[in-house]
Amino acid sequence: MLTNHSPSSSRAPWRLRWAAVMAAAGALCAGLALAQAPADPVQVQPNAPASHTVVKGDTLWGIAGKFLKQPWRWPEVWRLNRDQIRNPHWIYPGQVILFDPNAPGGPRLSIQQPGQPGANGVVRLSPQVRAEAHGERAIPSLRPEDVEPFLVRNRVIGAETFADAAQVVKSIADRVAFSAPEAFYAVGVKPAMGKVFQLFRKGRELRDPAIPARPWYRWHPSEPDPQIIGYEATYLGDARLVNEGEVARLEMVSSKQEVMVGDYLIPAPPVETMAWIPHAPEQKVEGVIMTLPNGVSEASKTSVVTINLGKRDGLEVGHVLAVYKTPVEFANPRYKESPLNWVPGWPKTPGAEPKTLTIPEERVGLVFLFNVFDGVSYGLLMDTGVEGIREGYRVRNPN
Repeated sequence: MLTNHSPSSSRAPWRLRWAAVMAAAGALCAGLALAQAPADPVQVQPNAPASHTVVKGDTLWGIAGKFLKQPWRWPEVWRLNRDQIRNPHWIYPGQVILFDPNAPGGPRLSIQQPGQPGANGVVRLSPQVRAEAHGERAIPSLRPEDVEPFLVRNRVIGAETFADAAQVVKSIADRVAFSAPEAFYAVGVKPAMGKVFQLFRKGRELRDPAIPARPWYRWHPSEPDPQIIGYEATYLGDARLVNEGEVARLEMVSSKQEVMVGDYLIPAPPVETMAWIPHAPEQKVEGVIMTLPNGVSEASKTSVVTINLGKRDGLEVGHVLAVYKTPVEFANPRYKESPLNWVPGWPKTPGAEPKTLTIPEERVGLVFLFNVFDGVSYGLLMDTGVEGIREGYRVRNPN
């Protein structure tokens, strides 16, 4: 089963794709129900400024962090002012954001309007950026360069999809590896698949640690491993069908990496826009971080991770989950065993200190979900501290 839900058109200009993302996000934000907001009040930073002038490179998450201890809750603060700011995504460099922590109903963010006194009582008379400005100039929720590669090309693919997918069997010039604009032959191409394909190579397994490992004596090559819930597929390029048939001919349209015999062809999915509104899940969820970026043992802020939860668990793009470090047990350096305990048959004397100590579970960051599949989600680590995030750390609803 193919479980991709990401934009896929490499031919559309990047700026237009991002503008579409922003437009979709704004439309959803205006209609977000207040019932989704957590019951706890928004917490304000102790040194929160009264205003902030937007500059190029700002993000909505970053700006909110100047005012709120929980920057992912910025939609709640903007919604309190939605009659004035119908679309909080349309914020541009040069505008001044005002912050009122004591506004009726809770903290409030607003954009200083022409003639409106600012935080210091100064009236801003300089020209304002019109709301009709081009969407690509508006500041985003997150830095697009952090997630755009995972949105446009990364897929989580089930083992059954690879089993049924079309496959490259020969290049025109019998080359071991080839790229655009060369042609090649493939088998398994069916008319129902269409004429536009993306080429992938099977990547690393995604194993759900919540599913017990299969005992070695139950292994059989014809039976799937229940712990493998999918594979990360490496995107290689795009191809177009030239001639149908049992052995079909295709030509490369674009290539990111060289293609080889044995690589897979997946029909190109329709282009979909992604919403970028951070909010907590309504239902209780709990999972684990399955994988970190390749080659690292610890991940930090803006690293992309996968978790073993997805659409079937009620998750969606924009959900924010808290990341918790697992409890750690270690030997107590203050523990001293009584020498009398070494005497055989002598009654054991308890020590004044426990033999081991346990560091309780600790919250170490947030993960912002930006690509959600059936049973797996990609998330961007946010608000992490000096301590890195490891595989196996728990994720659950943020407080």
